[in-house]
Amino acid sequence: MITYNIRTLELLCQEKDDLEIAIQNILDIDIDNKPNSPIDNLKTIPGVSDKTIAPILGECRKLNRFKSAKAFIGYLGLYPTLYQSGNSSVTGRLAIRGIPIAKHALYMAVVSSVRHNIEMLKLFRNKVSRGKSKKEALIIISKKLATIIYSIFKYNTPYNPNRVFIPYRK
Repeated sequence: MITYNIRTLELLCQEKDDLEIAIQNILDIDIDNKPNSPIDNLKTIPGVSDKTIAPILGECRKLNRFKSAKAFIGYLGLYPTLYQSGNSSVTGRLAIRGIPIAKHALYMAVVSSVRHNIEMLKLFRNKVSRGKSKKEALIIISKKLATIIYSIFKYNTPYNPNRVFIPYRK
């Protein structure tokens, strides 16, 4: 029984490795055909890698089909729910709608971006210092990262933090 489980686990690990190689080959083919491809430009964002790009593009297909970054964020389901009754309205947690695989990949990319991108770390600390919880701050930053991904894919330009993060005037 134990040897059967070990063989099954080894087979699943081998299939996982084969799948990751196939995904990498698909991403590399897109890069090889175009000298300045959107996938290559998306990799310039600190914290975003193939494991983020593949689920987002796999689930959402071409990002050019969305009219705006707001439509892309809505498709991912990164908006709060709203409960209204009479004169009272309460915003709740994130919407259940959306694509969980892409949403999770984006959330993990945000966690990585906060660790490796100085501008995202400053934005995270700013939101937390203003009273947001850490998870709320990460969701706000995931909306920002989704907007960055949409813009880079749409305009086919590499990541430039000077264009994305405008310094605050005091």
